[in-house]
Amino acid sequence: MGTLRVRVREAESGQSTEARIQLRASDGKAYAPADAFHRVAARALDLDAFHTTGEFSLRLPVGEVSLLATKGFERYPVQLTAQIESGAVASVMIDLEQFTDFGALGWYSGSDHVHMNYGGNLRNTPENLLFMAAAEDLDMVGEKIANKDNRIFDHHSYRGPFDELRSTAGQILSWGQEYRPPFYGHINFINLTEHLLSPYTTGYEGTAIESLYPSNTDIFRLARNQGALGGYVHPFSSDPESRGYGAARGFPVDLALGSFAYLEVMTSARHAEHTAAVWHRALNCGFKVTASGGEDSITDLHRTPIIGAARMYAYLGDRLEWGRWVEAVRAGRTFVTNGPLLQLAVDGQIPGGEILLPAEGGSVEVVARMDSAFPADKLELIRKGNVVEQIPLDDGGLSGSLRKRIRVEESGWYTLRASTSGPVLPVDDSRLYAETGPIYVYCGDQQIRSRDDAEYFVRWIDDIARQASAHPGWRSEREREHVLAQFEEARAIFVQRAEEAAR
Repeated sequence: MGTLRVRVREAESGQSTEARIQLRASDGKAYAPADAFHRVAARALDLDAFHTTGEFSLRLPVGEVSLLATKGFERYPVQLTAQIESGAVASVMIDLEQFTDFGALGWYSGSDHVHMNYGGNLRNTPENLLFMAAAEDLDMVGEKIANKDNRIFDHHSYRGPFDELRSTAGQILSWGQEYRPPFYGHINFINLTEHLLSPYTTGYEGTAIESLYPSNTDIFRLARNQGALGGYVHPFSSDPESRGYGAARGFPVDLALGSFAYLEVMTSARHAEHTAAVWHRALNCGFKVTASGGEDSITDLHRTPIIGAARMYAYLGDRLEWGRWVEAVRAGRTFVTNGPLLQLAVDGQIPGGEILLPAEGGSVEVVARMDSAFPADKLELIRKGNVVEQIPLDDGGLSGSLRKRIRVEESGWYTLRASTSGPVLPVDDSRLYAETGPIYVYCGDQQIRSRDDAEYFVRWIDDIARQASAHPGWRSEREREHVLAQFEEARAIFVQRAEEAAR
């Protein structure tokens, strides 16, 4: 055996920095220091990893050891090897080069779907959450208090949405809630300013809360009364229509009724593929829905998606503040990613913005850019769910840009999307995926409408109304009628939008 001693530094300043380390010794095994949680990223590649404050040492078998160091998406990963000799110390210096600074551009990163303790085999703390977030270069950590099998985890830590005690000028820790009904779909909240929401779930078979009342609509409205924003999370890992709408069943109801602000488009690449398709349909019906991101890391498990593996960037301007984060989510100034970094502007407007053209339309200038530490295959400009521009990639897929005037003849929306067809080391996902929030372009008073997409949601509501009507858990006919009336109100809105599209 011998000793490996490692220091990780910022290349520009030479200062030690937190990072994630993936290490494989000569015997083919992964090792971690005794004072570090040894984890397995559980999304696609099953990579062993641990987080370091910047300096660590550990005993390893003689032979070659390989190391891979990463710190978020704005620094290049560093891969190297060292020789371990018997009874000797091998010293290694790793310099992480930051190739872009999105904070300087006004964009700050966060994972809005993290769980601290969830009945796992590691003991987690708020301080450790922030340490891991620093190692993954996250500016904001959105920890979610949740019910799991009739246990409520981390509720004792809630003292309001913004953790003033632990947050700093460079890092925010927020406390939110995941409300987890099995029928309607899981929903998250940020900025619960007064209290958490009870009973934490509905529709649990064989319990006193088996009824489907209150609905997600009711819970969203309760949250809004205290200034909170809500959204559906990890909604679709497959086509919902082909699966009987088994995940996020209540989405179109709350979409039509304007109950929520955001949709977790980026939980994983697999979720993003199917969720984005539904999200695009919602945008095509004229609804404004913010794209959010969070990997649903359960950080007291040794095997879980690494914190920050899926994240969102929000435009806050010249400084990181909780109030600015909330307003950016409300306004739709976001993009989601598991690697590529995107910028999109249409006539100077960023995601969430609007451009008003004359009724006959006009032309707009599109400026798009991607920078990435990991090579992408495609960079595409999307209009109303369709690819309208394939943007050439440079630097082996690490960058791409477009500046072009395009003609607009009807109201619609634009996003920028980057992707690959398969996994890219060291990103622990089935493929790379990133997409900006939409920028809306209106021609006169013409609204954004799609008959096909509105009728898609009408079919959805009809299906889940039949399911809900037959559910055996209702406590009373009054509860049942209350929820089904919400479904019918939402259905009427989609019927109207389908008619508007046809006209």
